[in-house]
Amino acid sequence: MAIAIAVSLLVAAVGPGLGRRLPPAAGTRLLVAASVLVAGCSVFVTGVMAFTWIGQLPPVAAFGGWSAVALRSTSPIPARLAAASTVLLVPVAGWWLTVASRRCVALITAYRACRHVTGAGALVVVDDHRPDAFTTPQPAGRIVITTGLLNALAAGERQVVLAHETSHLRHRHAWWLLVADLAAAANPLLRPTARAAARCAERWADEDAATAVGDRRLAARTLARVALLTRNRDLADRFALAATGGDVPDRVRALLAPPPPARPASIAALTALLVVMSAATVMVQHRGEQLFEHAEAPAVAAAGHAR
Repeated sequence: MAIAIAVSLLVAAVGPGLGRRLPPAAGTRLLVAASVLVAGCSVFVTGVMAFTWIGQLPPVAAFGGWSAVALRSTSPIPARLAAASTVLLVPVAGWWLTVASRRCVALITAYRACRHVTGAGALVVVDDHRPDAFTTPQPAGRIVITTGLLNALAAGERQVVLAHETSHLRHRHAWWLLVADLAAAANPLLRPTARAAARCAERWADEDAATAVGDRRLAARTLARVALLTRNRDLADRFALAATGGDVPDRVRALLAPPPPARPASIAALTALLVVMSAATVMVQHRGEQLFEHAEAPAVAAAGHAR
């Protein structure tokens, strides 16, 4: 448990920094994968600790076929800590279900809003004076842009916006961020990492747009201009990805600088942390199995004497 908490804190602490250091595509994939692994391992370890207390309840022990007394006497987890783990899992499960439900509702709303448009990946131009542009998620993803924004932009700027939203659609960024949000709902310590992954996804789309138009300064200028035009944006729902998501000034500075280089040392360091987390989880699983197997022996012996 201590290792799970320590690694969660470390990932939360280094996640924002890694998001700025790594190339955006690698950063998105790595941070989301790390969030899923850390969340899964931490929930599993907490569940094992909780079950060492739940397993001591007479009805549960009778059903499982082990001795509650033997389990209590051999468990290395203090009863109060195991009970606290049980209590902790209840609100975590409730919050995870709440987040998942909200995302599902937002997804359904996005699909219904574009159901009249044929062809996934289609460009939807909305006749609205409010400047806005966003992407709805796959498998029936759409790029939505208003006439208000199109009329406010020059031809090159329109190309940047469309390339940015196309990147979101092609790389399924909405699903990457959904996974990161669900991992953070399961382990709140990962919220900074989820925010860092969201920033990386926006930077990924920025870099794709800059590559598509062949002009990083044009991409930076367009991002700043669209941010000013859409600062009161309200057309897109919470599940959509907009060109002005995340920290816009930071993204503009990144576009004005050269593309970020690969950081193999940073990737190796995070990978090492995840390996430690995985090894600790395997050890907890193995120790938990041994604990309950040991507790089964007195129950089996008692049943033999009863016969």
